[in-house]
Amino acid sequence: MPILFVHGVAIRAPGTPQWAALHHLTHGVDCPQIEAQLRTHVAPLLNPVRPGAVEISLLYWGDLGARYTPSETGPPPEKRPRPRTPRLSRLSTADLGHWAEQRLYAQAPLAAWPELVTAVWATVRDSGVRAVLALTALSGQWAVLQAAVLTRLQPDAGPEPFWPHLAGGVELQQRRNVRRAVGQLRRPLEAVMPVFMGDVLCDLGGRGTPAHPGPIARRIMDGLQTAHVSRQGSAEPLVVLSHSMGGQLVYDALTAFLPAAPALSGVRVDFWASVGSQTGLFKALGLFLNDRQTPALSLSGLSLARSPHLGYAWNVWSASDLLSFPAEGHIDGVHDTAFPLSGAIQHDHTAYLHHPDFYPLLAAKVRSQVRLPG
Repeated sequence: MPILFVHGVAIRAPGTPQWAALHHLTHGVDCPQIEAQLRTHVAPLLNPVRPGAVEISLLYWGDLGARYTPSETGPPPEKRPRPRTPRLSRLSTADLGHWAEQRLYAQAPLAAWPELVTAVWATVRDSGVRAVLALTALSGQWAVLQAAVLTRLQPDAGPEPFWPHLAGGVELQQRRNVRRAVGQLRRPLEAVMPVFMGDVLCDLGGRGTPAHPGPIARRIMDGLQTAHVSRQGSAEPLVVLSHSMGGQLVYDALTAFLPAAPALSGVRVDFWASVGSQTGLFKALGLFLNDRQTPALSLSGLSLARSPHLGYAWNVWSASDLLSFPAEGHIDGVHDTAFPLSGAIQHDHTAYLHHPDFYPLLAAKVRSQVRLPG
């Protein structure tokens, strides 16, 4: 298994509950295409005689990531039927005040919200108003409550419509337009960002210590060990390609987990390509295990440049990939390449992996930095 691919966050296997929503927005990672490109461009370097015998493996860890359950499903908010008015007289003061606030915010300019809050809560705490609500039919309760709030806001004007002046009306229409437009962008992200952030937090919160790796770290170590064992008796080097958060996982493995595991002392990655990762950012923030100098983590102080488990490290980022970062200047021993992408910000984070010019470049880098068989 001399070529190992480590994916990033928000990647799930087809058929799993989260796969459809994640794949729709990010277009996922096309593993068969990645394998085909690696087979065409990199495998012949590792085994010129039998390039088809080169093992290429996906190190999948998405099953160990976050499990996100949305709070609600169904059509977008603007297409959902308006919820029925509850029996207001039966709501608690807290629920009644909150419910009235949300209904009235939609009718009021933002500058008027402070006085609206004051009027609403004074109204719902008024025992007289609550008594009238209790005697009013369900269909008329909202009208009664709204009139009571209006009276507190405009005691001399009577229950007239809220803020009828032109400026207020224009602001309300603008607010509706913005909500409608942003909703088109926000809804897909709401399915992805919780998983994206959750996967990061699953690793940071559960990666353990060098002596006791967490489940994701253990999966990475097992994959590297398997790759190392599979090439015994051959001259094939081990090439690792990681994407996004996969880069941080590989970094911790090379600098903290492998150095703390004597049984894995022989594991060595000859060439590591970290693509679209945040390794430079994590290093600048001090988030790697080898940045934490505590007695419990005393074995994690090995820098990447001094790691016996690594030959050459190549970091590929792009200005149009807003989730990628340079690593030079933060991590010793890493060399950056700014890869030009299309500028389609929504898709450029995974675009390297499907770009026809990336894999010939990867092959050229491997050829220039690794002692190859033959």
